[in-house]
Amino acid sequence: MSENTNARQPFFYDVTLRDGNQALPKPWNNAQKKDVYLQLLKLGVQGAEVGFPASSEMDFESCKELAQLTAKMAEEGDEVAKRIVVSGLARCVESDIQRCWEAVQYAPHPRIHTFLATSPLSMEHVLHMTPEQVKEKAVHCVKFAKSLVGDKGDVEFSAEHFGDCLENMDFVIDVLKAVVEAGATTINLPNTVERYRPFLYVNQIKQVYEALPKNITISVHCHNDLGMATAATVESFFVGATQLEVALNGLGERCGNTNFYEVAVALHNSGVNTGLHMERIYETAILISQWSGISIYSRAPLIGAEAIVHRSGIHQDGASKTKDMKKGAYRPIDYSIIGRHQNDSLSFTSQSGRTAVYEIITKFGYKMSLAEAAELQPILKACSEKEGELSAERVLDVFREHFVNVNGRLIFNNIEVVPDENRFIFHFKKDGESLVKSVTAEGPIEAALMLMREIGMPVELVKYRQLVVPEKDKMWAGRGLSRIVLKANNVEVEGRGVSSDTLKANMRALFGGVNLLYKKV
Repeated sequence: MSENTNARQPFFYDVTLRDGNQALPKPWNNAQKKDVYLQLLKLGVQGAEVGFPASSEMDFESCKELAQLTAKMAEEGDEVAKRIVVSGLARCVESDIQRCWEAVQYAPHPRIHTFLATSPLSMEHVLHMTPEQVKEKAVHCVKFAKSLVGDKGDVEFSAEHFGDCLENMDFVIDVLKAVVEAGATTINLPNTVERYRPFLYVNQIKQVYEALPKNITISVHCHNDLGMATAATVESFFVGATQLEVALNGLGERCGNTNFYEVAVALHNSGVNTGLHMERIYETAILISQWSGISIYSRAPLIGAEAIVHRSGIHQDGASKTKDMKKGAYRPIDYSIIGRHQNDSLSFTSQSGRTAVYEIITKFGYKMSLAEAAELQPILKACSEKEGELSAERVLDVFREHFVNVNGRLIFNNIEVVPDENRFIFHFKKDGESLVKSVTAEGPIEAALMLMREIGMPVELVKYRQLVVPEKDKMWAGRGLSRIVLKANNVEVEGRGVSSDTLKANMRALFGGVNLLYKKV
């Protein structure tokens, strides 16, 4: 390329809500999709594929709601909402394209993204169409899409399975020239299944870039079947691709789509202005993990728990000597750029935020949500203002005090089991009054839930897990740890209980959860 690549800003086009969501064991509902979309706006993405409107009524409504939300936010002055491209996916089928437009048309910058396979394998064995028929259909559908969007929006065309088109590139380029003539302004070149080394794919991108008019946006969409999607995406940018289709946490079919964060950091390290709020990356990764139910792999680049750990003496020495430098001896980036603490020995000051709380507590082996970290942060801040910098151990002490064996209106003292009668006798305090209550039930947790109804504090059990206190918590290591999620009035909390007696750990978790819940409802 003759142009200065470093001066060219990439167009981050996120596909989490479409490609990522469709691959989840339990896809998000519309409210959850809205949460993800708002997080994308906080990141400052330039484009988002919000769904596949023709696939279901729920997906149609979600896409429509997000398009309307974007318009409302833009009217209220949100700068990201004013410029973001809101896109929906559609097969090369008129009814799909029509449905897509009906959903996304409300956004300030709507897009119809339609696709058709162009690889020899797919044309013959999946579509059962000749190359001539594929070209004709692609052109027809792009023209139809363009007739709908007019000057208000734009059309993206994907040559599905482009990575498998090594042997028919002349045909593919001919199709792409024809769909550009028909009205497509973004040409997406998916590596739908990653089979070969990145160099071959990147060379294909270069061929297309050189063949099409320079006012056409070249886009790449890579899957991670061989673990090289980030490399293929980043290198494609340097041969002409501008739109980079990525997903938060690398979510997507099979092995996932190109990881958003890895591409952003790789380009940043190469001197490219991403236009993103990169300091939001780490908190976004945590939120997406919690919302999707898919844990972050401990050695995941940038965001994994082990990504900042040095165990080798040589590595520790080099890391220590360069810890205050912008470029560290054994780290790819100054982790504060993505909103993450980068030292192994974490501490908390009055300036620390919720991600610092989250990272300290999870390093001890406990599970914690960002919402809980946000609750604990002002408490720790008040402690820090009195005591100065708080060590990780002190932060853990405060966590235990406020989230484990929590006392409040209820104080659990003991439980007696009368096994032959399926009877459980609870000794506890409510609002300072000592009480003893007997409950007949199939098990102790059911009995405790019945007790809560009896004393006027009804709750619903959402989830229950019996674990062991992590080894890194030296004070309680090896004891039973119960985690019980409770719900009342559409509010959920997690109660945690610790005891050397598993039954008592369960009860402390449940009583503690009720105390937390009734502070909120």
